[in-house]
Amino acid sequence: MNKVMVQDGVVIRQKTDDTHEDSFDYPQQRGCVRGRAQQQQCFGADRLRYPMKRKHWQPGGGENSRGDLRGKDEWERISWDEAISLMAQEMLRVKETYGCQAFYDKKPTAALKAFGGASTNWDTGSHGTYCLDTQLCGLPWINLGMANDRYDMLNADTIILWSANPAWSAAGLPAHIFQQVKEAGVRFIVVDPCYNATGQMLDAEWVPVRGGTDMALMMGVAYEMLRLDAEEGDVVDWDFLHTYTVGFDMKSMPDDKSVDENLRDYLLGAYDDIPKTPEWAAKRCGTPPEQITSLARELGMKNKVMILHNYAMARCHGTEMLPQMLLALGAMGGHMGKSGHACGTAYNTGAGMAGPALVNAGSTGLPPVPNPIDHVAPAAQVWGLIKNGGGPYRYVGDWLRLNMSPGRDEEYPEIHGIFHEITAQLQTGINMAEGIEAHRAVDFVFTRAQFLTTNALYSDIVLPVTTEWERIGGFGEYPNREVLLVYTQVVEPLYEAKTDQEIERLLLEALGMNPDDVYPLSEKQQFFNQLAGSTVVDADSETGVSPLLTITQADIDEWEVEGAPQEGAIGLAEFLKNGSYQIPRHADDEYGFIGYEDFIADPAAHPLSSASGKFEIYCQARADLLNSFQFDERVFKPYPVYYAPKLGYESTFKEGDIEGEKGDYPYLLFNPHYMGRSHSTYGNCPWLREAWRSPVFLNASDAAEKGVEDGDTVLLWTKDGKTLRSACVMETIIPGQVGLPHGAWVDIDEETGIDRGGADNYLIGNDLLGMGASGYNNCNCNFEKYDGESLVEDCLRPQRIVDLED
Repeated sequence: MNKVMVQDGVVIRQKTDDTHEDSFDYPQQRGCVRGRAQQQQCFGADRLRYPMKRKHWQPGGGENSRGDLRGKDEWERISWDEAISLMAQEMLRVKETYGCQAFYDKKPTAALKAFGGASTNWDTGSHGTYCLDTQLCGLPWINLGMANDRYDMLNADTIILWSANPAWSAAGLPAHIFQQVKEAGVRFIVVDPCYNATGQMLDAEWVPVRGGTDMALMMGVAYEMLRLDAEEGDVVDWDFLHTYTVGFDMKSMPDDKSVDENLRDYLLGAYDDIPKTPEWAAKRCGTPPEQITSLARELGMKNKVMILHNYAMARCHGTEMLPQMLLALGAMGGHMGKSGHACGTAYNTGAGMAGPALVNAGSTGLPPVPNPIDHVAPAAQVWGLIKNGGGPYRYVGDWLRLNMSPGRDEEYPEIHGIFHEITAQLQTGINMAEGIEAHRAVDFVFTRAQFLTTNALYSDIVLPVTTEWERIGGFGEYPNREVLLVYTQVVEPLYEAKTDQEIERLLLEALGMNPDDVYPLSEKQQFFNQLAGSTVVDADSETGVSPLLTITQADIDEWEVEGAPQEGAIGLAEFLKNGSYQIPRHADDEYGFIGYEDFIADPAAHPLSSASGKFEIYCQARADLLNSFQFDERVFKPYPVYYAPKLGYESTFKEGDIEGEKGDYPYLLFNPHYMGRSHSTYGNCPWLREAWRSPVFLNASDAAEKGVEDGDTVLLWTKDGKTLRSACVMETIIPGQVGLPHGAWVDIDEETGIDRGGADNYLIGNDLLGMGASGYNNCNCNFEKYDGESLVEDCLRPQRIVDLED
């Protein structure tokens, strides 16, 4: 929560949540360093003030486009009328000549969909392989599995934070909650390529693991659990495995199996004569064998353990079966469905705050608008397809639409226009270097932005859009279960900025369409509908919820909207003044939650989403779907198997031989989320650039071999790109691992092709492997001390300021 004091249109003071005293039961919703820097989002010197056009671009396509100058050209100020007219002219021309399939937009807006739609792409993005139909295994859709309410964490003996660093990457309360759980006596372990900030905060044991090799570590741990159980007993919970899962061993195979193989026998080496021992695992994951054995003991059925994990380990090549393997690891110890035990999510604001939301916002009331175009290419292919004028691709559906489907060959259309409104795809998606070429290959690129973002930099027309501080109001995207945050307007729109809906309506009218057909409600009415439809949990209600807000006829008259009076838990004016509604908690209240508790109590009455209704460690349906994609020649088993990824740890060696000589790219690159940015948002903020310089993290022994010292300028490169960064030399990162913080704005030297901004995705290419997961965290790289001019501090680098004053 952030509150601001405005005087004469200027913010002169900021504060955070002070609506109540702070306690574990009723924690304050404090703003983080990024939220406190939001003043520079609204009032930054680099705010785009007016509509603008690239100087040498003209409508009509072909030579008029001068696409080669995108990212290099000068800008001209134009009026809103001229900007909208030029956009409509080009959109009508392209639609008439090529059809709307010739438009590309990562997330088409309502106006574009109503006009005829656009071709798109899918990307596993933040969610990695957890978004690829893991519900077929019985897991919740993209939710990593259900964990327990924060009060139940106090009942655990040990919490394992696997691939999770909420102190840096999660907004809201997670770090605060974990810290209080630590103070109550719970032990923490972190599994990560580096001893991250969360681990240090919690004085946790560090289990180091190379990026993208968590599968090997999990298999080594599972093998040891089997060995320890055979030798000592009471380590593996066989009753749990045989009651609630299918496919761990031959006693629990599913009815639809296609092979008489299972995970247990695979771990023991029955099918390949390779037992997945700690020594086998250690060669791949870098974790010492004795720590693997220790982790196996920790996960035994007699210990109260929570495995709380995030998506980072699934944002890697070769992690198709990782969700099933981690599910198996949790099930082997019976760590689901009971107090003190969990195997589930530690993602974003929900980390440490698991459970269904107790308070929710209503809907806007706008009618949905479908996209009539169904061309959806994999992210690794889309920029190449656009650059090359279309071509064959493998259609597998779109996980965002919940319709992944068996693969089939399709032809991607020739793209003539690119739209950017909602996403920062060119900056935060993979394959940026080819993406820039794609942007230079089309007839037009239209963008809405608040700053000269990377999307905007490579555009032809850029429209200034308002920040949240300039809009009527709305709700946060990732609230925790106990609080509903609401924002309201701070200042009038600055300069000539307009809201998205205002822009959409202008464009629809210029295209000869009726804006009211797409946006029948004003922005104020939509916000009011969300407020009026907000609910709070209510055990005495037939629906389980009741209205959150009391709204009077006087409120409706004052707002000048349509609505009906209602009784709720808090008045409308008080809610907006507070900026939130929060439910006070206590340990024995009725809001506690144990993940999978209903399923464990009665599997038949509460079946999971899999074909068997159980957790499917052997999942025939997912294997069949995965194998239909045919992104490479490998055939995947229905149960977890370790496949050496074509791009990962093994490929840092010549011929992929981990016992042999290192290759041209001997290090593994991963992209941690970072305190100085939220993805790429705030990447232009001078305050945050000063507070959180964006270095490259290097292991001390690796740096010493290269003659690199802390603060030296380093050239970092992959087969796909090069960047410069200042070295941060650390003992707390596993040898052979290089960390480049995610989201820094690219700054390409057009003569050398070297990025001076530290953009992670400028180094990641178009490798389409396995099930199509984007390999953000196990890219192969190399580095050396740079022999050219040293970088200046990030906060001293000039902002992308476009001065178009009269």
